[in-house]
Formats: sequence, C-alpha cells, structure tokens
Amino acid sequence: MGRPIVFLTDYGLEDEFVGVCHGVMARISPQSRVIDLTHAIRRQDVARGALVLAGAARYMPDDAVYVGVVDPGVGTARRAVAVETSGGAALVGPDNGLLSLAWGELGGIRRAAEVTADEVLLRPVSATFHGRDVFAPAGAHLAAGRSVESLGPPLDAGSLAVLALPAPDVAPGEVRCRVIGVDRFGNVQTNARAAHLAVAGLDALGRLAAGAGAGGRVAAAARVSAFAEVPEGELAVLVDSGGWVALAVNRGSAGAMLELGPGDEVTFRAA
Repeated sequence: MGRPIVFLTDYGLEDEFVGVCHGVMARISPQSRVIDLTHAIRRQDVARGALVLAGAARYMPDDAVYVGVVDPGVGTARRAVAVETSGGAALVGPDNGLLSLAWGELGGIRRAAEVTADEVLLRPVSATFHGRDVFAPAGAHLAAGRSVESLGPPLDAGSLAVLALPAPDVAPGEVRCRVIGVDRFGNVQTNARAAHLAVAGLDALGRLAAGAGAGGRVAAAARVSAFAEVPEGELAVLVDSGGWVALAVNRGSAGAMLELGPGDEVTFRAA
C-alpha cells in the first residue's frame, strides 16, 4: 500500500500542470492517495505556501509524503530537496524555504538529500517544469517505499533554506502586524495570535480599532468568536481556524472593504 501524498502548488487549475503531476505520481505509486491540499497559492508566493503546508500538517496522515511546488527559482541553481522528519513524514520540494515551516510542525529533520538520482528524475528534465520531472516522481518514489537517502547525496540540515515568519510588534494598547493571507471569502489573516492581543491588553475588549494599510484607514471592529455574531456587512476581529487573528465581514469581504492584501500592515488598538 503506497503512502498518501499531500500535494500543494501555485499552478492553479486552468492548465494541465496539476493533472500531469497526478499522472506521473500514479504511474510510480498507483496505490497512493493524493490529497490536493491546494493549487491556488498566489503565484510565486513561497511564504504563503509555507504557511498553508505547516497549518495543514497536523491534520494529515502521519506517514504522508508532502510534495510542495511554489518555485520562482525553477531551472536555476537552487536545489531540489527531500526531507525525512522525526515524526515519520517526508517532504519534497525546492530549497527555498517552502518546506521549512512544515518540517518544524512534523518533528524536525531526521535526514535530508538533494534529489538527483537518475532513476528518479524524468528525462529530459525541463528547466520550467520541475513539478513534473523532479518533485512529483521523487515524492511518488518515497510513497512507493524508497528512502530519502536513495534520492541523491545527503545534505546537512543546517544548509537548507528556512523561512522566518516575522512576529508582530506588540506594545501596551497596540499590536502592529502584517497580512499573511486573504482567503476566497475575503477574510484577512494576520501574523498576530490571540496571545499578542493579550500581551497588549486588548484581549478583553469588545471592540477594536483596526488601522489598515499605508493609507491609514481606520475601522471599528467587534471582537467576536464567529462570523455571524455581527450583523451582515459589519467588520469583526476573530481568531480563525489556524489560530491567527483575522479581520472578517459577515457575508462580505474584509479584504475588499479595507483594500488589504498580503504584506499590508494592520494595527489593532482600543476602539
């Protein structure tokens, strides 16, 4: 029985890229179930891909093989890597930090290798489609029973690219943070946690003022636990399913209302 494969990319679904990678994996490990985590990561947004992989890890099978492809450096000297974690999972992807938050969630690195083995790569290897020719076959071979060591030369774990997620700035009465994602519902996820609001003394307040973006827009938002706790069309602050402080509009889009996107600044204060 093949190990399950968790697949994440920025490919979208308009083209054949995801389907072709599925075909490659099915030829190598036909009994593996492929879990399409998402293929809607914003193009070349490595940080968002890393956050989504890490946030999903606790809900995936313990022995899963993660194949992540958000790869602005495809075809360059950046390495293709495979990692075995202490928790039993494995990850395959570009050495650009995409996998790093997830391997932290999965128990840390036990061993790592560069993916170079001739019997693993699909030849000729395209300079523009390593998802098909490198990452999909490497992940499928791991799912079918190969070891990380068999994919290529070993790598020092300390040499792998690591993504550092910046922390919000917290002061009495204020949390300054950044938008790390806006989902299809328009909910604005920030890099703040409930604990940051508590340290700033904002956690017990029923309403907060959210300063949004470089233009200095300020909007009042109710502090709630669920979207429907505010009237339709009103702004709210809540802790989302991933544990991040988020802005949301009941039956609407906080991203559109506040004109916010990834990387924009948000400041929470007492209303």
